[in-house]
Amino acid sequence: MTEAGPSEYPHIWETEEDRAHEPENWRRLLQIADYKGSRNQCIREALAGGVAPGTRVKVLLRDVPLAVRQRCPEPLALFSLLRHEHKHTVVNINMTLNSNVEEPIKSKDELIIQYGPRRLVINPLFSAPGTTPNNVHKFDRYLHPGRNTVATYIGPIAWGSIPVLVFRNTSVPDPEVLDGNDTSSTINALQLIATGTTMAPDHGRVVAKRVILTGHPFKIHRKVVTVRYMFFNAEDVNWFKALQLWTKRGRSGYIKESLGTHGYFKATFDNKINPQDAIGISLYKRVFPREAKQWTGEN
Repeated sequence: MTEAGPSEYPHIWETEEDRAHEPENWRRLLQIADYKGSRNQCIREALAGGVAPGTRVKVLLRDVPLAVRQRCPEPLALFSLLRHEHKHTVVNINMTLNSNVEEPIKSKDELIIQYGPRRLVINPLFSAPGTTPNNVHKFDRYLHPGRNTVATYIGPIAWGSIPVLVFRNTSVPDPEVLDGNDTSSTINALQLIATGTTMAPDHGRVVAKRVILTGHPFKIHRKVVTVRYMFFNAEDVNWFKALQLWTKRGRSGYIKESLGTHGYFKATFDNKINPQDAIGISLYKRVFPREAKQWTGEN
């Protein structure tokens, strides 16, 4: 964890401390230093050569899954990928939740996205859009109707800004049931809940989740306050001694010294605080995205 003010992330994020919490394949994900140049190069390669439109071709497939072979009579669409589009990276989508959705969507809830030929099942992290000086963005627990966010997950890269459709699995009455009063027969259907576009993949984009520790004033002498119930041993007081304290009524201060062995400490504030005020300290922890799964129609 690292610290910052109540509403900003002013410091450089120390990524070395996050190594113990990284996903297993985090270091193997595709990282692109020059996204624009790499994208243009891959597109130029795809435009060179190829088969002219309208040409009849014979395609030989190997290692075809059994599920595809069982659907042989159905039309089968084939798509070619640009270079590197089979590799996985940290994918970011700038998405907006439809205003007609009744309830907010919780971060890490299961969603289904369609972009290009791909349809994936994701559990995205929601974070604040925009740019920050140190590329640290606030984790959003919920996405409310009509609001936009950046949804992050681990999945295959797609070059360029591609439109994205976001669906959610919902249960609807089975239309083949003749009895209109029978509500027990339902089927799963995809409900369109959001739209968006893909952004440039950014392996160094930090999504930070805030945790607040609170304490209560025990004794007040002008600007010096004895605080209890925030920590419960002297070691924690000394560990977080450099962090800024704040109160719900807008005062700010710093830990002065530890008192005893039960987590009490003295703090100095910029002005006298109210005995009914609560004292807080903000901690920020990096959260990592989850890997997407291929949609099979049964998810």
